Amino acid sequence: MTIDILAKWIWDPLLCLIYLELGIIFLYLTRAVAWRKSFQVFMKIIVNDSSTSNDRVVSHKKAFFSSVAATVGIGNIAGVGTAIHLGGPGALFWMWVSALFGMFFRMVSTYLTIKMRPEDENSLSFATPMLYLEKYMTGKWSFIPKIVALLLMIQGVVLYNMVQANSLAQAMHNRFDIPNLLIAVVMTLCVGVVILGGLQKIVDYCSAIAPIVIIVYVLTGLLVLLLDPIKTISGLGNVFASAFMPYSIAGGVAGYTVLQAMQFGVSRGVFSHMSGMGTSTFLQGANKDNPAAGAFMAAITPFVDTIIICTISGLVILSGSDWQYETGAHLTALAFEAGIGFTGQVVVVISLIVFALTTIAGFAHISERCFKYLGGKDATSYRMAFLTVTFMGPFLNLRFVWSLSDIIIAMTIVFHLIPLLYVTLKNNKEICKELFAFSEEIQLGTNKFNVKIKGIKQRKNPEGRIREKTGWVNEE
Repeated sequence: MTIDILAKWIWDPLLCLIYLELGIIFLYLTRAVAWRKSFQVFMKIIVNDSSTSNDRVVSHKKAFFSSVAATVGIGNIAGVGTAIHLGGPGALFWMWVSALFGMFFRMVSTYLTIKMRPEDENSLSFATPMLYLEKYMTGKWSFIPKIVALLLMIQGVVLYNMVQANSLAQAMHNRFDIPNLLIAVVMTLCVGVVILGGLQKIVDYCSAIAPIVIIVYVLTGLLVLLLDPIKTISGLGNVFASAFMPYSIAGGVAGYTVLQAMQFGVSRGVFSHMSGMGTSTFLQGANKDNPAAGAFMAAITPFVDTIIICTISGLVILSGSDWQYETGAHLTALAFEAGIGFTGQVVVVISLIVFALTTIAGFAHISERCFKYLGGKDATSYRMAFLTVTFMGPFLNLRFVWSLSDIIIAMTIVFHLIPLLYVTLKNNKEICKELFAFSEEIQLGTNKFNVKIKGIKQRKNPEGRIREKTGWVNEE
């Protein structure tokens, strides 16, 4: 059995259905709080957060931008192209579904990480999913935290490192005939400058450069779509139509099945937004603040990554005519170039470079934390080994790398997401209570992240407390 067949067997449709079913369960358990409250809470925190960062603790604002930078990567460009090429237009719909459910997975895991944080921020399990897994996976299940740490380390060192480097090299070589050796050397040097400086260097780099490039990429994609609205609407229609029925191709070429759309949509969606694997905890769980604040911020990440950025990539691709015959980042570059010419190609290439570097840098931190959790001591040697793998990435077979990533991601979901459901069931009442209470405080302007909201009547009682429509609360 080849690695391609194994990856297909795991995801088609077994793990896709498990992922979607777990999403429905989390949606019910949390009373859809991620969909109902995240956006208003996010806007208040992003505007009013003034907390600072250090070598272990990350402010909510920097954690969000760094998490988005680590999440938005080759999956948003090459992954979307691969999903549509292999699964048809309907794959984009299933990417959306995976991201919407992923909001709950990220929210709950980040909440639990901050809620159960150890007093010592230098603890090996601080800001990691192993923290809550250690507490609840005991006895004969005590091996699970170590398995999750091992899988996340492999993802960081091999998969997200190699896939980013490999996809970038393939795109640069196909478009500009740049030798893989040159790309490997330059990428390794750039990544080395960032990760050898530690977490603070990674956070500063990712939170500074990624938002600018993301905005440029989104605006460019929107321009392509607005220049030909008929093709855009047609492509959007194909997404919904082929998500639930087979998609035929003219000329006698075999079409796409619904299961193909689901398989590649969910698998590439998870690869892109990373929800359900515990990765959000390493940055957005790295603080000692209200756990609900980090939880709501974490929930927005898959929305930005997939619902916004992947959608733009996918619709631009579908507005072109080559998605049946091309794949990966090369397909996305061709689609942008067809829309606005050489400028579109330049934007895609620059975005590829920045997205690849920020994702590699983010996973360098994640995998190093897992390395230390598993007993590793020499961080410098580990970083050098990580850079060696970065150098090797451009020379590997693209199909092999993607199939390997599908298998490792599947294993991580099984060993992390199913135990996460158990932990959530044990703490569900408290989780819901605190999330809804915090969102209410944000709405009323009684939380430290907020200015007082106009239009809410307040009066003080003799003890100096403010009377809100939700009851007595201490004055900030």
